[in-house]
Amino acid sequence: MSNKLQRLSALVGNQQSKTVAQVTVVNADGTCKVQLNSGAQIIVFGSGYAVSDKVYIEAGRIIAQAADLPFTEIEI
Repeated sequence: MSNKLQRLSALVGNQQSKTVAQVTVVNADGTCKVQLNSGAQIIVFGSGYAVSDKVYIEAGRIIAQAADLPFTEIEI
């Protein structure tokens, strides 16, 4: 018998959404402070990136560097 989390994951999938953020601070402990497009700042795991790099965030970790493209929000 599977547990409830496994059953829920089977229904909704276990894919987390990716978010683009800009690195604002690189810490020595392997974390970075990033700023989201909304203006919020969070600390995530990841190293090897420089200040002002754009990165993809998923589940509190930097997963890759993002292209430095302009951001536009369109309200519908």
